Amino acid sequence: MKLIYKAKWVIVILFAIVFAASFVVLFVGGTAGVNRCLLVMNVLLIIAQSANMVYAIRNRYKGVGVVLLGCLIISIAFILAIYIWSWNYTVKALTVGFE
Repeated sequence: MKLIYKAKWVIVILFAIVFAASFVVLFVGGTAGVNRCLLVMNVLLIIAQSANMVYAIRNRYKGVGVVLLGCLIISIAFILAIYIWSWNYTVKALTVGFE
């Protein structure tokens, strides 16, 4: 757990990069497999961000924990924005793709 915590800002930056890539692939076009892989990567990075936030708050890094909580809320909001608000488009992109 401590190794994941040491990479706390790397995980936040990786989420931003993967989110940007998934946004581009989802709306510009890409295969269904690539869309699914990017969605799984986003979910795994959100889980890692959650673990970092819990570790920071439990080990008295309250300031860092609050910032990580803010990053986590923003990350979840972005995922909801692109995958849930455009649900019909997302289902098509994740099942048949745009080849």
